Amino acid sequence: MKKTRTKAKPTGVIKPTAAAQYIKKATGLRVRTDAVDKLIADFDVVLVAVVAEAKALAQAGKRTTILTEDVAAAIDKHLRRRDLPWDETAKELIKHNPADLGKVSKAVRDWIREHEDAGDPKKPKPRRAWEGPAQMRLRKS
Repeated sequence: MKKTRTKAKPTGVIKPTAAAQYIKKATGLRVRTDAVDKLIADFDVVLVAVVAEAKALAQAGKRTTILTEDVAAAIDKHLRRRDLPWDETAKELIKHNPADLGKVSKAVRDWIREHEDAGDPKKPKPRRAWEGPAQMRLRKS
């Protein structure tokens, strides 16, 4: 039975046969049509976002032409961005499993502890938590 291709409003920039031929030539492997369709659909989403951002930058500069710096800024924003805003960072963190979240929490606490001590030298040191007799004996030993 032959699968039917699903199309998700492609931009038409990349043709499925061209993408499949490139993948086969670059990797030496065959590629399934659904993999090519996924590649094209995801590429189209990114392409539309980059072009829209470049257009907005050109219009903000009161220009009717999209310049190289507009495209470069749009690509940086959508493809090369490393510093996420807080809400996007939280969404990305929550996707991880609880063990990884514990590691992230420990790393954040360690970073805060490191930077608290390196801060103001006149700042009083934080008090220790109350120690019971068992902890005092262990500390004296």
